[in-house]
This record gives sequence, structure tokens and C-alpha cells, in this order.
Amino acid sequence: MTEKIGGGTKPPLSTYNEEQRRAIAHKNGPCMVLAGPGSGKTTVIAGRICEMIETHHIPPEEILVITFTKYAVKEMKERFRKTGIHGAGSVTFGTFHGIYYGMLRQVYDLCAEQILREDEQSTIAEAAVKDVERTNGTRIGDKDVLLMIGKVKNNGGFQGITQDPEDRQVYHAYEKRKKAAGKIDFDDMLLLIYQLFQKRPDILKKWQERYRYILIDEFQDCSRIQYEIVKMLAGQRRNIFVVGDDDQSIYGFRGASPAIMKHFSEDYPEAKIVRLEINYRSAAHIVAASGKVIKNNKNRFPKDLRAVHDKGKPVHVQEVYDMAEEADYVAAAVKEKLKSGVLPEEIAVIFRTTQDAAMTMSAFMNYSIPFFMKEKAFHLYEHFIAEDIKAYFRIAQGIRQRNDFLRVINRPNRYISRTALEKERTDFEDLRTFYCDKEWMIDRIDQMEEDIREIAKMTPYAAFQYLRKKTGYQEFLCEYAKEKNLEQSDLLGIMDEIAESMKKKESLQEWIKYTDVYTNHLKEMEKEDRFTEGKVAFLTMHGAKGLEYRFVYLIEAEEGIVPHRKAIRDGETEEERRLFYVAMTRAKEQLTISYVRQKNGKDVHPSRFVQELFTPLHPRASR
Repeated sequence: MTEKIGGGTKPPLSTYNEEQRRAIAHKNGPCMVLAGPGSGKTTVIAGRICEMIETHHIPPEEILVITFTKYAVKEMKERFRKTGIHGAGSVTFGTFHGIYYGMLRQVYDLCAEQILREDEQSTIAEAAVKDVERTNGTRIGDKDVLLMIGKVKNNGGFQGITQDPEDRQVYHAYEKRKKAAGKIDFDDMLLLIYQLFQKRPDILKKWQERYRYILIDEFQDCSRIQYEIVKMLAGQRRNIFVVGDDDQSIYGFRGASPAIMKHFSEDYPEAKIVRLEINYRSAAHIVAASGKVIKNNKNRFPKDLRAVHDKGKPVHVQEVYDMAEEADYVAAAVKEKLKSGVLPEEIAVIFRTTQDAAMTMSAFMNYSIPFFMKEKAFHLYEHFIAEDIKAYFRIAQGIRQRNDFLRVINRPNRYISRTALEKERTDFEDLRTFYCDKEWMIDRIDQMEEDIREIAKMTPYAAFQYLRKKTGYQEFLCEYAKEKNLEQSDLLGIMDEIAESMKKKESLQEWIKYTDVYTNHLKEMEKEDRFTEGKVAFLTMHGAKGLEYRFVYLIEAEEGIVPHRKAIRDGETEEERRLFYVAMTRAKEQLTISYVRQKNGKDVHPSRFVQELFTPLHPRASR
């Protein structure tokens, strides 16, 4: 939890800009620093620690610095080390969970073995879902149970357990199984420390005396319970210094909200507010364009970011016909950058979800451009829909494997029994023989064989359209979604992605071979170190936060992708706009945004956030 730093002297205040100096020089009482992208927030935190120790003579062991990831903790320590401050002693750096684990360990003899590993937590969650399904006699859809449980706990019960009755059942079933295993999960540490401080004011006072000064980085990512615990620690001294940017609050799905910064102003009305509005990262055109977008959000602190760098190149918005053209456009542009001497690690491709990157990753493979995926890649061609299509295509090629028939014989439902498929090599004649006394079944088998003959004559894209529209496969998918409590639009979106990948393929065999090569490449990539140099970064908008690149390509900027089609309410749309803003502000030198005009023969529209780049701000928009 602690890090001893030593040697040298701190940088003079003259090395900082005026607003940074105001923040660094702050000593007692609450203070909130609104730090825009690239404005030097980590520098300010490190500078303030030095100022507290050397100028205000605050014992370093009384200083607690909290951030959200182990990587951020490491970076903060390193930044503090580089200040060269002499005799720093011991300042405590840690994540919320790391700090609270240390506190709980002293009271409850908590050990690491008592905390659920990710795989253990997933196993318990899956068992809890099955418990509820057995009780209710219905199937629960593919919802992210652990995300729901984490969000409930990060709200600390302040909003109660989710109002969805099914979610409540799953939550309680999960808690019951977890308790029976004698374990806790990571978010339980937040609840335990909160309850401990409430019940044991003597223990709370001990930690209040230990940590008289609290600094929090990325404050906008705080959940409600994290904030409540920090308020308790700050106590009557109110020496709480928070740094964040409400415009970069993008973790609503796990309980964070930009409203936390509004709450801070209400809870600490005397707090000093400092705005870091000078962007040291991006060219002026990028700063201006991203600012124009985010100012359309209503619920935010007003800011007016300005760049220290030259204007640079204007943000380029590229319209392309379809996903294949977009993927080729980005891959070709990156290839030219690499030829001109740009290093691969200076380039990033950013998208809304991992699924959105499939076509562009394929194009990078074709262009032999090295890349890595920060998050786990979406294996499009291992999805059950892709596996169904491959089975149909293999049958159309004359391959007669029993497994392929079993997979698709009742997709759509043809009421053909598994017992009709006993041979390893199955043929339509065998099926007709099995149902020789049932003329209506013979008709179904004849129709399927006719469909297979038609598919065999076609290119992959035409065959796929025939399959989804003429055979009833799309209707089957819609019924499947209803039966399994899935989002129908999600499955249809998968179909569209698969269809796009077929457009330039001449034969069914060529497309199947392509899917195998693509999937194998992804699996090999995932075995490698994802953060080695010499590779272009592929990142989701969430995964891009905190990173920066010379050149950024922001792809699939269409309505339904960003903002996501499920973002309906104003608050959800504002979070989607913040996501887009985070993605834009990763670019230092050049930002390219692309969108398509057609998907699977349907017209699509550019994201409203792209349109905002060309639309004058409403007079009432935040400055």
C-alpha cells in the first residue's frame, strides 16, 4: 500500500500553468479539480503531494492517494518519483479495493484466498441463474449477471436492489451460494468497509487520524458507495482533493455517474473549484472539434478547453459505401502511414464494441499490418449463426457430415427427428427412406434439398440472402430470440456483420476458408503479449480511456452504433456522447472519423455526434 520515494527537490511552481499552480498550492479543505483531456492531471497530483510535504510540512504518511487501476497506481508512483522530492518518506498509493482490503485485513484477518477469483465468481453466478430458472420454470436471457450484481453493490443499497424481480432473485441466489462457499467478491469489500465504519466509529477515527489528507484521481469514475466511504474518511477535517472530468464519465454500467461531481459541490459547498482547461495533448483542430461535440451535453460543468499546439490537420470525416469499403479505406490509410515512417504503436483504431471491429481486423490481415486487440476479441465466425451458415454451405458443397445435418436440419424447424440421422454420412435419400410413410415429411425434405441445390449455384452473399429470406432461417432466429429471451436486434446485427464479410468472396468454399484463417489469426494473436511494440492498437471506446496516439481512426460512427441503439433515455445518450468524446480526444496529431451509408442493403445514417461537428451549437448549450 505504501511507497517510499527519496532524493532531490521538487520542481518550482513556475513550471506549471496558472490553474495548475492554484491546484498544487491548495492546502486545507475540499478542492475539486476539473481536468480536461491532456490537461496534466497526474502532474498536478504529483506536484501537490510534493508541495504538501516540502512547503506545508505535512507528514507523508498522512497522505492517501486513491485511483482506479493498478496501472494508474504504478504510473502515479512513477510520476511522483520523477519529481525528485527529497525525503518524501511514505505516501500511501492504492486502488479503492487495495486500500480497503488492507483495512479489512487488520480487523477481520481477511486473506486473498477468501476473495473470489473471476472464474469462481462466474461459476457461482451461472449456478445462481440456474437456481432461479429451476424455481421459475423459465429461461433467463443472456444478461450480464455479474455486471448487475456489481452495480447493485456499488450503489451500496442506496437505491435498493434492482427493481427487476428476476434480477433480485438472481442477486439473492448468488449471495446465498457465495456465503455457502465462505467467500466474498471484490465489491463486497466496499460494503464491508462501509458497514464497519458505520458500526465502529473507533476504527473509523483511527483511519481518519492516519490519513488526514485524501487525494482521488479519476473522481468521475467513483461509484456512490466509494464516494460515501471517502466522505467518512475525510470526516470533519474535510481535506479531500478530487481530480476528474465529468465529460469523461463513461462507466454508468457499473455504477459511476458524472453526477458524483455535482454531489461533491453540494456536500462541500466551500470547496475550491479549479479548471484545468489547457490541453497539452492534441492539435487545436482536435480540441475544438471534440469540444463542439461535448458541449451538446446539458448535464456537465462548463469548460472551455484550448490547445497549446498548432491547429494541425482538420478532423477528417470519411463517408464510405459499406463496411468492407470502410475496412479497406482504414487499412490502406494505415499502410501508407507505416510506409511514411510512422511507427505502428503510434496508431489506434477505435470502435464502440469489439464486434464492430471484425471487418477492419480482417482488412488489416489482408494488408499484413500487425495489430493487437486490447480487449478480448469478438469471435464472429464462432457465433452459432456463423456455424449454422457454414454447415449449410458445406452441405451445399456436397459434404454429407452427420453433425452438419444435425446442426441445421431444424433451423428452421422441419420436424425431422435426430433418429433419422443415424449414419455418419447422411444423405437426403436416407431421410426420405426413414420417412417413406409420411408424405408431408417427404415434401419438407424435398424442399430442403431444393434449397441446398439453389445455394450451391450462388456466391456466398447471394446464398446467404437466399438462406435468411427464402428458407425461413431469419424467422427461426426471431423465434429463437423470443424463446431464449434475447435481443432480436442483436442476432440480426450478427447476421448483417456476417453478410458484409461475404461480399467479395466468389465461392462458398472461399468464404469458409476465410473464416477459418481469420479465427485462427485471432487466437494466435490472443496468445501473444497484447502490449508489445510494433503493432497498431485496436481499442473499444471504453478501452481507449487514458491512452493517447498520434493518429486515431474512429470507425463505424453511425446511428445505432454510437449512440448505441439501446441508449434511449437522455442520460444514456449523454453517456454515449461522452464515450465518443473520449475516443476523439485520444488523438494527438490527426483524427479520422468514418461512417458507412449502407449495411446489408439498408440505408444507415451518420451518428448524430458526427453531424454535431457540422452543426452550429444551440445558444443554450454549455459553453
